[in-house]
Amino acid sequence: MSTVDPTIARKLRESRRPSTARVVTVLLLLLLGGLLAGYGWGSTGRLMDEAVVAPDATAIIAIPIGMLVSIVSSIAWAAIVMKRSDLGMMYGTAATLLGAGAGVLLASRGYADATPVVVIGSGILALAVVCLVLGVAAAAARARKARAEDAAMRTGTLATGTVSDKGYTVFRESSRILTTVTFTFTDVHGVQRWVQRTMTINAADPVENGQETRLWYDAANPGNDRAIVVELAHRSPLRAP
Repeated sequence: MSTVDPTIARKLRESRRPSTARVVTVLLLLLLGGLLAGYGWGSTGRLMDEAVVAPDATAIIAIPIGMLVSIVSSIAWAAIVMKRSDLGMMYGTAATLLGAGAGVLLASRGYADATPVVVIGSGILALAVVCLVLGVAAAAARARKARAEDAAMRTGTLATGTVSDKGYTVFRESSRILTTVTFTFTDVHGVQRWVQRTMTINAADPVENGQETRLWYDAANPGNDRAIVVELAHRSPLRAP
């Protein structure tokens, strides 16, 4: 028995923004998983190097442990980025590659000729930097889009948008659907226009054909799709802000 509606409590938990501590923890786990896997795989080449001692059991065990930690952490990271638009999958990829590159470089110390292994490890680190840059660029683009939509709702011309195609038929196994919804509206010149937006739709709050919503557009250039903001789609983004 509970004095709080369990459904409401569950929805609050599901919609709660991941904390900074959780973000940092998962990133560190991704780093650790990459480090273990990189060290393990980087050490396996010593099995064919007769000039040095073969890697010990620790290096071999590091491979499955590192891969397991990486996989579990990647799933956790995917759940986080769906609730925080300021983050992206590339940040997690960069953390994993950073750990993997460091692990390979660590393993290179056991080789008689470590040059090839060092080159591989350095290449992985360079790829990690590229992923980080792409992640930062994507986050900045999402932030610019959010600011542009806020500006459009403040300064744009208000119209009534109508759902002309909800983009789905029925909910099946999942209670959530990712689909493209088509809206139609009439601009100040009397021209009927259509605009499509990709939305996440929940079974508890379905979208129906004929449903109306507020819509803002640039009256000076009504054909500018980027300047159009549909309130219904704005409230149901692919990722939480």
